[in-house]
Amino acid sequence: MATNIIMHQKDGVSSDIINDSFVRLLKYRIKKISEGYNKVNFYCLTKDATGLLPEIIQIPIREDENVVNEDWYILQLLDNQPQLAIDHCKNILWNPRLMPLDLCQTAMLFGMPMKGTTDNLPEGHGLDIETRQTIEDNALPFMETPTKWWDDGKDNTFLAHWYMAWCGDDLRQLQSHSEDTSGSVWEYIESNFKGVVLPTKIAQMSPYYLNDKEKNVDLNAQYEEKVRPHFPAEFYPPQVEEMDAELYSYDHEWRDVTPQVRFVYLDDQGDSTMEPQSDMYARLWFL
Repeated sequence: MATNIIMHQKDGVSSDIINDSFVRLLKYRIKKISEGYNKVNFYCLTKDATGLLPEIIQIPIREDENVVNEDWYILQLLDNQPQLAIDHCKNILWNPRLMPLDLCQTAMLFGMPMKGTTDNLPEGHGLDIETRQTIEDNALPFMETPTKWWDDGKDNTFLAHWYMAWCGDDLRQLQSHSEDTSGSVWEYIESNFKGVVLPTKIAQMSPYYLNDKEKNVDLNAQYEEKVRPHFPAEFYPPQVEEMDAELYSYDHEWRDVTPQVRFVYLDDQGDSTMEPQSDMYARLWFL
């Protein structure tokens, strides 16, 4: 078994940004914890591997003059990549803006079920017997994406651009398309994926709005309204004494982020010039 963590180095994204993101994962001993039974590999889908750490394996982008939006290059990961197409191999497309937190390893290293199988489903999957039979009869594939628990006024609930996991080459049918590549590849994937989207645990992932304390305080309120009622049944860290923590604690003596959250996405709200380092809270607790 292997877990492949892949980042897409888009134009304008420096090698330092990619390197820093992988180092954050190394900080949580992501390779050491599973040593001996689950090999963790780091990959980067890129046009130029100059400056990348030697631990990061390049997946060269096959440039195509017909591709308008470079996000569409991520479909190249779904086919003709023998190192990713191995059975029982979990592939994770990871956004460099996604920050791993304590106990993130459990979520990342848990295996993905292969298409048409239901014997490796995550705890609390919620699939009934009839659905499981349909999966097996139709050899349906699986995809894991973040579960959106908050309301930001947007209709998008499909957050594969943060984190998308799949098994081997089970999504290869998405690689061939005739879509207009000036549009969103994420909308294309959402519309054309014929399989089962596995949810992440409630509040396992959360946005953090850079330099916008008001919106983060609103997230705190939504956490109290939408997440806390599911406790203690769905509070899953071992530190039960932390169950009463706020989502983001700004003025507490020792708390920062509730341990219910294992991943935080640094949201610049469309301002691509905003550096995460400009937000002191993010700099202290995420970066």
